[in-house]
Amino acid sequence: MSINEDSNGLAGFDGTEHQAVYIFTPTSAHSADLLQRPKKRRKSILNEANEGTLAEVTSFVQNEKYVRPGNGLLFEQLSTRLSNEINGPVVTLRSGESSNLKVLLKKLIRDVTHQKSSGEHEDDNFLEQDGRKLVNYDLDIVHGYVKAHGCDRVIVSFQDSEAFDSILLGEVISLLGSWRDRIPFILLFGIATSVDLFQERLSRAATRSLRGEQFYVEQTGSTLEAIFLKVIAGSDAAIRLGPGILSSLMERQNDHVQSVQAFIGALKYAYMCHFYANPLSILLCLQENSNLATFLQPEHFEALRILPSFQNYIELLVEQGELERSRGLITDDELLLQEVQVSVQDKDHAVQKVLRVMHVILTLAVETPDKIDLYMKASTGSLKNSEVVRSIVDSFKRASLDGFLKAVTSLKEATEHGNTELDLEPWPDMEPEFYPEIVGIWQDASSLSDSKGGKSIRSSYNKALCTAVVSQKVQISKEKSALTKQDKEYTGLVDRLIRAIQDFVDLDKLQDQFLSEIWLYDHNHPYQDAFTPKPRFVIERALYSPHEYLSCACCDPTKEGALMSHPPTAILYKLFLEAGNLINIFDLWTAFVANLGPEYEESEDSERQALMLFYRGLSDLKFLGMIKQSRKKTDHLTKLAWHGL
Repeated sequence: MSINEDSNGLAGFDGTEHQAVYIFTPTSAHSADLLQRPKKRRKSILNEANEGTLAEVTSFVQNEKYVRPGNGLLFEQLSTRLSNEINGPVVTLRSGESSNLKVLLKKLIRDVTHQKSSGEHEDDNFLEQDGRKLVNYDLDIVHGYVKAHGCDRVIVSFQDSEAFDSILLGEVISLLGSWRDRIPFILLFGIATSVDLFQERLSRAATRSLRGEQFYVEQTGSTLEAIFLKVIAGSDAAIRLGPGILSSLMERQNDHVQSVQAFIGALKYAYMCHFYANPLSILLCLQENSNLATFLQPEHFEALRILPSFQNYIELLVEQGELERSRGLITDDELLLQEVQVSVQDKDHAVQKVLRVMHVILTLAVETPDKIDLYMKASTGSLKNSEVVRSIVDSFKRASLDGFLKAVTSLKEATEHGNTELDLEPWPDMEPEFYPEIVGIWQDASSLSDSKGGKSIRSSYNKALCTAVVSQKVQISKEKSALTKQDKEYTGLVDRLIRAIQDFVDLDKLQDQFLSEIWLYDHNHPYQDAFTPKPRFVIERALYSPHEYLSCACCDPTKEGALMSHPPTAILYKLFLEAGNLINIFDLWTAFVANLGPEYEESEDSERQALMLFYRGLSDLKFLGMIKQSRKKTDHLTKLAWHGL
């Protein structure tokens, strides 16, 4: 199942007899806590992403005939909004479900008539009108439905309109336009390129039937960034994703232009892997429910003590001479539990520090950096030597006193007001060293600006270039004029601010935090196996080493004659690897029977059974695209795939 599909895609698993049933007692958590869960925050962001466009389109649909919005995420929200506010059915058509005009009309009519209102009876039959039976692709059925329910609009949305055949789309528009005096059709077109290119694909008759308006919707990138900042980088997020899986997520998102739903599916899978595969994740709830400590088992403390971060912390304590404390953490479970509670609290402080650093960079950056990339650099401690920090430092060195004062003022105000996008409250008290230093620089720069008396003040970094003509050649050199007292004071302020910024953005890695494995998930292999699988490698491995999947004693490769117990397709695959580009079918059959064992050579029935296994194995290899019938020799097969390529 594709991750771009919604949860309804699970309906493909028809059998339910194998599924276990679990009954859980409803949680007693406060409703405010439930709203902070990742799923609730994601839904809130997605609902708000296109709110302005939804209101505009709804208003337009109530008054006009045709409209063209574009964006896959928008159609689900439009369907929900229009179903609640418009008196009429809403139908969504996709190119994959509309191969020709008849199939498209059947889908449209079926979806319209299946949208039952509160006053409709189950026995209503719109296929029969005036004693005559209508075919299931006749728009008279929709006409009867509209008259019976008094519908004001019949909304038909083409989600991927550019993927439709242009001739088919023109025929549909012309046909629906011919019915507009009886059926109030409104068409919604999802356009990824431009309206001009879309119009060029339509016939003149179809174009004349359209009259509408164009709407611009929220871009996927901005919605993705909002989800990232709230769910992953938010100050109240339960778990954090490490740089490894984050880089894979964003690389896949950028390279393959995945949808927002695909990104959310990957996030859900990461959360599932952390909470299902990591028994220590229960320790995240110790802050809210201290009674959970009674459910901890000795195995939990044993698992804590084998974590790499725990071992590094013990080594650090030994180097610092705190032998008693290190010994207590190794032997005393109660002391270790207290350290776990402190570590979970320190996690919030470390993440808040990362968000404050992001706030400072976003305030001072000459060009607004990508917030997702900024978070990844800040969480890995690589921000100090990054390009964005160097550009900020260079801008300070080139700035005039007025520009410098403006930058310091904006930094001071940003600290005092916080940032709602990053869920940051005012944080002067949380940085007892950084904030007073910024205030001191701001006061000194303000005093220097008031006392300059109209004179130009520059720092030692801001040197002017001089040109001189020597022997008919132009030479360029930097001016080395003496600095005034005010210039030296300004240079000192620039140095102080640069030093304060560089010290502030110098962070430790989140992975280096004590017991970070509890709240930080950074395992990339499960994600890659699930979302970027390698089916050919897996199939080849299963055929070459079936004992790794079957786990039976008879297939053990160390035993003599183990190949005879392998599946027929696996035996043929190994013979296939030993053959050349052209494979003689008779030679392959002879080798196959020899590897099956002597019991298949004793009687005619055994030979027929072996032949059946041989043909079935060949069919499997053909289905996998490894062999085909040779055109040069009728009794030969051609190899199409090579192992490991």
